[in-house]
Amino acid sequence: MAEPTRAHESIRSRLLPLFVALSWLLLLACTGDPAPEREPPFPDREDMAATIAERADVIFNMEQVRAIVAATDDRIVFEEYYGADENDYWDVYSITKSVISTLVGIALDEGLIDSLDDTLAELLPGYADDMPPAVAGATLHQLLTMTAGFPAGQEAAGPAFTQAEDWVHEILATPASSPGGPFLYSNGTSHLLAAILEEATSSSALEFARSRLFGPLGIDTRPAMRGIVTPTENLAAHEKAGFAWPVDPQGISTGWWGLKLQPRDMVKLGQLFLADGLWEGQQVVPADWVDQATTQHVDVDDKYGYGYQWWTGTADESVAFQAIGYGGQLIEVVPDRHLVVVSTTEAHLDDATRHGIDPDLLLTILDDAIVSRIPAE
Repeated sequence: MAEPTRAHESIRSRLLPLFVALSWLLLLACTGDPAPEREPPFPDREDMAATIAERADVIFNMEQVRAIVAATDDRIVFEEYYGADENDYWDVYSITKSVISTLVGIALDEGLIDSLDDTLAELLPGYADDMPPAVAGATLHQLLTMTAGFPAGQEAAGPAFTQAEDWVHEILATPASSPGGPFLYSNGTSHLLAAILEEATSSSALEFARSRLFGPLGIDTRPAMRGIVTPTENLAAHEKAGFAWPVDPQGISTGWWGLKLQPRDMVKLGQLFLADGLWEGQQVVPADWVDQATTQHVDVDDKYGYGYQWWTGTADESVAFQAIGYGGQLIEVVPDRHLVVVSTTEAHLDDATRHGIDPDLLLTILDDAIVSRIPAE
């Protein structure tokens, strides 16, 4: 038999590692080791939609719902539009409060605001001389938790302070009680937070949000409707606008309502908080702020607590937190299900026949139709 040539030896040396690798793969296959776990299938969208439709048959104002979107950490699992589409902008009403709180958290992290113990006199020095003593001593923590003592300001024609020439001055001059008292849901309190943010950052809340929050999330904010809007002034123009964030007579962004977003923008905000403030590798919101803002600091009733301009509660018996706006504007985050559920409705302050749907009722429907179908960890 002929001796192997150098070429044969070269071929053998190349094939030997391949044969060894194949042998190991065959051995592993025969051991019966389980294959990597597969993600469980997501619930059928048609089943979710059917449950929502069934509820719509018995709730007369479900017809005012315009969008329902649900997403996990990285994907949309349900998306339906009713007489609308994904490109429409909606006034998110009091979800504006949660956005302002988020921006305040970013400003604190950057050292633009010193501490949650800072007082109103320190935070708004231009108004300090006109503040009643108790108001001057109210802290940022009390403002964020709605325990600073300011009145609700939810009159039918809009908050009473919007009739004044200087909204911030009017809010500061009309406290309802001393700081540190019980929870009092207050639109004026949230507007003070917007004023504090703009004082601290030397920019508008919108410009600060563009660079720190909306920009990183890819939320389009141009062009922006930026006029003075009240229930008796420029409301129609605001409703027709795309992205909008109104201002007060001094040019301060409204802190309690008026921000307009698309449903998928709302989903992004929910996913950001679901991920402890991390977005595409960037820590957009400090993780400890997400935790503080969505932790119950105040008891509200037997169903809800309150964090820093975020509501706390449960969804299908899982711990959850919510940004809730008038008429059914919702961002609900359910961490142990890695789930965000969003809704928008057509709610109009100047039309008694179109006031959206009660948020509690809508949350009950969404928890039944969507949350209950996503298994908890």
